[in-house]
Amino acid sequence: MRVLHFSDAHLGAEIHGKKDPQTGMHSQLKDFLRCMDFVVETAIEKQVDAVLFTGDAYHNRRPDPLSQREFIKRIIALSDKGISVLLLAGNHDLPPVFGEASALDIFEIVRIPGVIFVRKPNVVNLMTRKGELQVVCIPYLPRRALVTFEEERGLDEDGIQKLMARRFDDLVEKLVKNSQFSDAPTILAGHIWVQGAEFAGSEKIMSAYLEPVVPPSTLRNPKFAYVALGHIHRHQAFDDFSPPIVYAGSLGRLDFGEEKQPKGFVMVELEQTQRGQWIANWEFIQTPTRPFVTIKVDVRNSNNPFQSVAEAIGKSQIDGAVVKVQIFAKESQRELINLAKVRELMEKRADHIVSVEFLADERYDVDFAVERNHQEFEELLRRDLISLLEDWLDELAKKDKEIGERKKRIVELAQKLREALSEKE
Repeated sequence: MRVLHFSDAHLGAEIHGKKDPQTGMHSQLKDFLRCMDFVVETAIEKQVDAVLFTGDAYHNRRPDPLSQREFIKRIIALSDKGISVLLLAGNHDLPPVFGEASALDIFEIVRIPGVIFVRKPNVVNLMTRKGELQVVCIPYLPRRALVTFEEERGLDEDGIQKLMARRFDDLVEKLVKNSQFSDAPTILAGHIWVQGAEFAGSEKIMSAYLEPVVPPSTLRNPKFAYVALGHIHRHQAFDDFSPPIVYAGSLGRLDFGEEKQPKGFVMVELEQTQRGQWIANWEFIQTPTRPFVTIKVDVRNSNNPFQSVAEAIGKSQIDGAVVKVQIFAKESQRELINLAKVRELMEKRADHIVSVEFLADERYDVDFAVERNHQEFEELLRRDLISLLEDWLDELAKKDKEIGERKKRIVELAQKLREALSEKE
């Protein structure tokens, strides 16, 4: 049986790029949709039997209609080819207020053949053209899904984390124990944080205060042939032991924290041994996402600093890329380097120019892409408050390193405050 595992599409993210004035589509959405098209094309070409999506279809919990339309179109394209699809809820797929509808709930109302959306822990029997595939599903579980206020009393954060991890372990054991497993292959699909996983850098703040950090041993059940994970954007695997525990990673690059990281999805071949055990062989396949390129040029010893910058840009692979330039120079060279002219050198090649920075010992100037139309300002107003706080702290940190060092703690406190207020509503 052949399974395609992908995750963290984050459609609707508008971090680096610009909107097409005619279609209203942001260039970052175009990039991620191109990657998702590649997923669909590969699934059809390789004749996969099932597709597992392990969470975070959209970047915002109340996604825009355009992102929703484009995601659903591609899921229907898989269904039309007889490919079964399981969609798992990630943290971005859950509503901001308890009790509200999720954007992915549409898949429970409008039935698409072979497509299942899972929002609560469960064991799903996914019927494919090669037979049954059993999937132990663990969507994103926030702190309150595992621990009550009363149970927290008298516990410090370390004690609360241990309690959450223990409850998670009990949940997995209960799902396995209470399920009627057949001779079909079994996969665990989860949107979780596994202990020891490395972050990509683009994840919205993740705190052990808000969710369980799961030891890999919890997921190493002999009934599982493969463990498909989402949530952390860096592709990585814990495959020293069986079963392989694999993060597909995000489909495309969200920001410069992922500049050097490959992006893609996982193709899984499930085979049954002579002893009847199911095993998985997997392969990571890269998507055609936009490159992110940082050009660093030191012109302090150059007689013609602008020409040195131009030559460095000319040698760089920036076609279709998201680019930022850092020019290290002497203060006396400032008048010799026109930042706007530097930007012009890249405009016909790059997909988006984030900034051109002049860095001198005395001070620095930055030429940012700050043009915003009315629609973009409306998008800012709709953004999550925590992400706006993060952006603001990043700006302050450019002038005050101490703020950058304290950013994580400040955001954690803001998350706690928001959680406390939502509990009262």
